[in-house]
Amino acid sequence: MEENKDKELEKPAVPIPDDVEEVASKEDIEAFMRERRKAREDKKHTVERENPEVEEYRSEESALDPYMEPDPEIPWVKYEEPVFLSRGCNRCPKPYIPVSSIERQSCSKVTCTNWLSGIRQPTERPFDCVEVRFKNNHKDFYRLPDGLEVTEGDIVAVEGQPGHDVGIVCLTGELCRLQMRKHRINPESESIRKLFRRAKDTDIERWASSLLEERKTLIRTRQIVTDMGLDMKVNDVEIQGDHSKAIFYYTADERVDFRELIKVLAEEFHVRIEMKQIGVRQEAGKVGGLGTCGRELCCSTWLTTFKSVTTSAAKTQQIMPNPQKLAGQCGKLKCCLNFEYEVYADALKKFPPAGHAIRFQKGLALYKKTDVFRGIMWYAYEGENELIALPAEKVKEIMEMNRNQQYPEKMEDYQVELMSTSGLAQESTDEEVEREILRLAEGGNGVVGENADRQERRPQGGDRKGRGPREQQGDRGERRDRDNRAREERHNTNKIRQQSQQNKPEGKPRREDRDHNSPRRSGNNNRDRR
Repeated sequence: MEENKDKELEKPAVPIPDDVEEVASKEDIEAFMRERRKAREDKKHTVERENPEVEEYRSEESALDPYMEPDPEIPWVKYEEPVFLSRGCNRCPKPYIPVSSIERQSCSKVTCTNWLSGIRQPTERPFDCVEVRFKNNHKDFYRLPDGLEVTEGDIVAVEGQPGHDVGIVCLTGELCRLQMRKHRINPESESIRKLFRRAKDTDIERWASSLLEERKTLIRTRQIVTDMGLDMKVNDVEIQGDHSKAIFYYTADERVDFRELIKVLAEEFHVRIEMKQIGVRQEAGKVGGLGTCGRELCCSTWLTTFKSVTTSAAKTQQIMPNPQKLAGQCGKLKCCLNFEYEVYADALKKFPPAGHAIRFQKGLALYKKTDVFRGIMWYAYEGENELIALPAEKVKEIMEMNRNQQYPEKMEDYQVELMSTSGLAQESTDEEVEREILRLAEGGNGVVGENADRQERRPQGGDRKGRGPREQQGDRGERRDRDNRAREERHNTNKIRQQSQQNKPEGKPRREDRDHNSPRRSGNNNRDRR
């Protein structure tokens, strides 16, 4: 059988043309495949010799994933974060060419929109101070020399301590004056440093080389701090544009003696060392990140003042004291707990004091929780788990009655009916339909909704007998469903009538239409008969 198979393989599958002298045999094909495989292996070894990082990230053959493992013939490219993002631009800027506003706002921390840019200045002389941004949220104000005009986005060289630094102009004009007033800085003060000029090619080249060394400096500094056993965390390093000074930002729970550390860092990096201690919230704003809401951190985008946040703010907003959910990226309570605190505190002034029990003839009712914006407080009888919703006004009345030694019969008499989610959706749908009917009606004077309310308040002859509020306490749900159906029928009828009026030719309206559309006739039929 094997000999027959070999003979079949040796037979050509297609007829050989007359102009072809030779046909590749089985041995020739195998030799060709071996040479091709060998050439591929040689090419792979050549790539590995030229790119040693490919071998570093390659796993063993047994752990290869055919879907996730990269092609070994393609060199591995390591991701490197652009160093200019922390300065307010996506790439190295060119001299005398301003950075675009889109580029500055897309990667800027604590940005400020110049809403006065399209408004003419109140004085002919422009404001002689500008705001310059450096790394992350580090900003400062500088005074312009006489005869120099700069715009937002210009790369400028400013006075440093010592030497000079390079930054990007982020605010000019009258808005800069308002910003200085906000920070309580006197524009006439002599302590404001000077802005020298627009940055030249040499300034930008030296500035870019300083940025490339910041990452290495940060890693090396953390190693030195660990070796010295100091209880501190180095968060960020900012090297001045002329490479003469470095600012180290750190956080620490207690006071740290870093005099020996400064000597070691000065010998290691050959620059002037400045240490600045910041809090954990300032650290989060400087580094950046995403909050639990899915957006960028407020302290990194727009928040500049940090107010103290207490657990009472969470309790006032009826938030459960869960440390994992109330803590932010910095480990402290979230700053956004203060955003709505005043609204809740103002709304709770109309509520009775929470936590007080109220007494009924049926038993003692204990306080459970509060819905501030719906004006509802939940109580439950002592020893029971069923919650009953009471309006805040009724709770005040019951507390006043208890102080006068008066006790109502039971809590169910004051219970408020809460609409379910489906009921809320139906109510919103009805309001949308009513608004659409009023919009379709010519003139839009709201006569349709007014007539509908009058017809709803008008009692029917067959429902007067035995339909008092006390007799109908057990049929509230049925009456509500019946009212909803009647309201839907009125809406449909009004809509059809409005559409017929729109399609009707102009002329004198019929008597029945006049009677229906007239508020006077619909409001007082006896007067119409007279």
